[in-house]
Order: sequence, then C-alpha cells, then structure tokens
Amino acid sequence: MDNDRDLLLVSVFTFFTVLLWISFELIKTTKTTTVTAPVRQIVTPLSSTIDTQIIFQLKERKTY
Repeated sequence: MDNDRDLLLVSVFTFFTVLLWISFELIKTTKTTTVTAPVRQIVTPLSSTIDTQIIFQLKERKTY
C-alpha cells in the first residue's frame, strides 16, 4: 500500500514539473523574437491598391 502511494506522489510531482516546464518554455518563446531589425524593415506590407488606368492601357494595346 505504501509503495502505491509513493508511486502516486512521484507521478503527480512529475506531472506538475512537466506542466510548469512546458508553460515556462511557452512564455519564454512568446517573449523572445527571432526576427531581426533589418528583416523587420524589409518585410513590410504590400500596398493593395490597383492602378486601373494601367489595366485599361494594357487592354488598348495592339499587337501586330
């Protein structure tokens, strides 16, 4: 009986240790970034505006 209780305690403590370890790693990962400043400067959102005048000019082109 005493052996089962010891095994249960070791299992519970191991479970909580692993749970804390995973949570600390997740917190550390979210706080640190791997994107450097030059990369952040290069990666900027693209403009989503379309110049319709250019599309009309392309339609009017004639090929011979």
